[in-house]
Amino acid sequence: MNSEHHSYTAAANADDEIDLVELAKTLWAGRKTIAICLLVPILAILTYLHVATYKYEAVLAVTPTQSETNGLTTKMGNLGGLASLAGISMPQDSSALAFSLYLEGVYSRSLASALSKHEDLMRVIFKDEWNEGAKRWEKPSGIASGVVKFIKAGMGVPDTTWQPPDGARLQEYLKRELSVSQDPKSPLAILSFKHKDPDFAVHLLNAMNTEMDALLRAKALARANGNIAYLSEQLGKVTITEHREAIARSLSEQEKIRMSASSSAPYAAEPFGTAAASLKPVTPKPVLSLFLGIVLGLVGGSILVFVRSRLRPYNRESSDSEH
Repeated sequence: MNSEHHSYTAAANADDEIDLVELAKTLWAGRKTIAICLLVPILAILTYLHVATYKYEAVLAVTPTQSETNGLTTKMGNLGGLASLAGISMPQDSSALAFSLYLEGVYSRSLASALSKHEDLMRVIFKDEWNEGAKRWEKPSGIASGVVKFIKAGMGVPDTTWQPPDGARLQEYLKRELSVSQDPKSPLAILSFKHKDPDFAVHLLNAMNTEMDALLRAKALARANGNIAYLSEQLGKVTITEHREAIARSLSEQEKIRMSASSSAPYAAEPFGTAAASLKPVTPKPVLSLFLGIVLGLVGGSILVFVRSRLRPYNRESSDSEH
């Protein structure tokens, strides 16, 4: 009884195992099917590579501006390092805070509104809506816009009223196309932007850096002026020596901030070098795309041939039983 059971189990395992030689014969017999499955994605990828828009990547590295370290940062230097490792936010000096606001502000509406005043940038980004002959913005029309509208209607997406490109639309564009990366172990932050025109990509990064720095400079200057006016007024009223000394120290700090914001040097972020674009397009990647197409075609064709060979005996049996 045991010998029969072992024989049956061995036979079942033998049937379940894939004979590599038999598999190779099966794949070779279905080589025409595999070739067709290989040809389809290759032709699709070649067609895509001919119509795709090749984009260059412009990169700008920025670092916090150099400033005198205040007493708080000096006393908490070691604690700040430990806190950063633990993921705890500690108080920052003015330059570190300004740099953090700079990185957060690149996707803000304030920056987008400032950049939207650069007509040369807007006409390139929203070129399909700019009528050069009439020198005005016009609602896009044609087959492409009609197809998009039809797809949105089919998906239940509300059809919003068209409006000329402005800060709100530019903000959405920057969220999609602009990338900000920073290694916690490095003082540098990397801003990158991809576009088919490398010169335009560099121009946009430079304009963005200038406008963001100017926005933060103006905010810091207005705040410092307000604080100085208030502290100066209080200094003339307070008579207690200790209070006057505290106000004088605060007034001195605000004067330093005002001098820093009034300087022509970068306020929040200092470019580490200049913005530069890649020498060759970074997207799409022809070699990688073709390789993935070949792998997809070979794997898909092999699976199709293997499954078809497995189903063929069952189809024959069902056909014989019907007769």
